[in-house]
Amino acid sequence: MGICKSSQPKEDKTAVLRKKKTTIDAESDIRIDNEMIISKVKGSPAENYSVKKKLGEGSYGVVFRVEHKETGLIRAMKQIIKNPHSKRESEIEILNEINILKKMDHPNIVKIFEFYNTTDGYFLITEFCNEGELFTEILDHAPFSESSAGKIMYQIFSAVNYCHNLNIIHRDLKPENILIEKKDGTDYSIKIIDFGTAKLYEKNKKEKKVIGSSYYIAPEVLSENYNQMCDLWSCGVILYILLSGKPPFPGQSDNVIFEKIRIGKYNMNIKQFENVSSEVKDLIANLLEKSPNKRLTAQKALEHPWFKKLNIKANLVENDLEKIKKSLENIKKFKPELKLQQVVIAYLVHNIPQLQIIKDAYKIFLTYDENLDGKITKKEMIKCFRSLLKMSNVEKEVDEIFDKLDSDNNGFIEYEEFVRASIDKETLIRGDFLQFAFKLFDKDNSGEITIDELRNVFCNGHSVSAKVLDEMFNKIDKDGSKSISFLEFQEVMKKIITD
Repeated sequence: MGICKSSQPKEDKTAVLRKKKTTIDAESDIRIDNEMIISKVKGSPAENYSVKKKLGEGSYGVVFRVEHKETGLIRAMKQIIKNPHSKRESEIEILNEINILKKMDHPNIVKIFEFYNTTDGYFLITEFCNEGELFTEILDHAPFSESSAGKIMYQIFSAVNYCHNLNIIHRDLKPENILIEKKDGTDYSIKIIDFGTAKLYEKNKKEKKVIGSSYYIAPEVLSENYNQMCDLWSCGVILYILLSGKPPFPGQSDNVIFEKIRIGKYNMNIKQFENVSSEVKDLIANLLEKSPNKRLTAQKALEHPWFKKLNIKANLVENDLEKIKKSLENIKKFKPELKLQQVVIAYLVHNIPQLQIIKDAYKIFLTYDENLDGKITKKEMIKCFRSLLKMSNVEKEVDEIFDKLDSDNNGFIEYEEFVRASIDKETLIRGDFLQFAFKLFDKDNSGEITIDELRNVFCNGHSVSAKVLDEMFNKIDKDGSKSISFLEFQEVMKKIITD
């Protein structure tokens, strides 16, 4: 498949995603976020990871399956070799990808764990999806059933809706950039990857750089006058291919494909579409709409009658009321004031997403997240409490929950904020997990955490006063040795599960 990519202009820097630093003078004001738990690691990735297999190679660099030496956790590592004479497009893209992925918090978007910037190259450590690319699955199994295609597309639309709500365009959605995390018969759990050419966009401003891949690129991108709606065109192409095994705009060369895309005519009067429903044909037609203004948004796509007919969301949410109630009990016991403990829990939740308790928490999250935008509003939580749990006079209780969980004070509860509070913490404070989390602070592997190492975590993306850090450190350093041993660390973590 041909690719027509262009590097982003120098002024398009994702550094605008970063918030200005203000000094934090009270421990209670420390906000737990990904800046703290996703860090640039000193040294070489070879010190922490062993390479197991090359997964792919292209103009962007090389991707390997790697194993974390200490924990045995399997990761993916993208490597971009530096060119000493020029800053290549691929280098710009990986820095862009790092900055954007650090802001992402959605179960259908690949997670970044850490990154390295060595003299030789950039190394991005992310989730590894064992089942490979959706592209390969299409080659082997297309056409897909409507049920199977519906479950895949629902996850894609959910992730795209989340991105667009953050004003991020992906710009290169295609089956090669969708990985299969888990396959259970004809059910697939997917993750969207490759945010190297993604961009933070301004509303009411059109983009001009032609970026994308030939079969999936929207007509307005070819005209160099587009916005986030180009992603929905790509979704329409993906859905068409899932159901037919063929692209809607075929051709032997990019020029032929692009001309067909510009015309915008495609054919659903083919054998593969003879037995598909009128609802899915309607969805495809509303996605492959030449005018971006008439095209369905990701939010509207999620509300389409086809998904209602397939009853997709009902199969994704948690229907066990006892599990929802238990989750609520955990939320009520949540202790946001224990900042070090909360950083540890945040780190473990982010780094071990394959744990079943975390996957179960996502199902409960979706039960609240009515419009699937990747965040829970007070209105959504109130509605769920009343309709599902049959609770009344819940406004005050919901206000208290948001005061606890909404650590960045943006008026929403995001996925990992919810998971940290709602899961049973006993699972996460066992020895092997805590040893792993201890390394978040103990960067020099000395077996002890110093005040400087504590500062490196809490001041990553923030500015915390020395007084606050000293007070936090001294509460843990019981023996006054000016360092925190693993036993002291382990002891202080127990406070998160004791009243």
